[in-house]
Amino acid sequence: MAQEIPWELREQAEELYIVDGLTYEDVARHTAIAVQTLKKWGAAEGWPGKRREYREALGDIKRNTVLLRKKLIVKALESLNPQDVYAASRLESVAARARAGEPVQPVHIEQTIKTPQDAVNALQEAIERHINMLLIQPGAMTPAVLRDLQKSFELVDEMKRRYQADAGKQARGLTAKKAEEIRNHILGVKA
Repeated sequence: MAQEIPWELREQAEELYIVDGLTYEDVARHTAIAVQTLKKWGAAEGWPGKRREYREALGDIKRNTVLLRKKLIVKALESLNPQDVYAASRLESVAARARAGEPVQPVHIEQTIKTPQDAVNALQEAIERHINMLLIQPGAMTPAVLRDLQKSFELVDEMKRRYQADAGKQARGLTAKKAEEIRNHILGVKA
């Protein structure tokens, strides 16, 4: 009886073929999966077509990224708005470091999070910054990264739904009743 191959290894093989552009033989060397098995999976799941689609999408992303950068620079030049100018110069600086092969350091933005809505906003901003980094480094955009982004969007949407109803009602800080409950039950302090 043949040993079952874990789904993670199968996904890795698919990614090596589609994203990294390896041949079936190269994928077999990396994963220790038989070439015939890989070819069977590839035919059944349309790997060659997915590879073509991926390459076309990657080309589109690169072209659109350049167009986006151009529009941002033109907007900054026309408006001379300090925010537009900063955004354009920051994007170009990051793009230049990426072209030079230097690691791109994320911008650290300190935020105060006091409410669930603050947490939702901070997460959404972090996702947006991550997407912006991917636009600058389209080679970093893999199916796994896209799946993670999708899960992140779903989490933010779920948090928005959960806390949206409470947003108007929520008071800052602890109520006297909640503080007493914490002292009694959690800290073991009796008033």
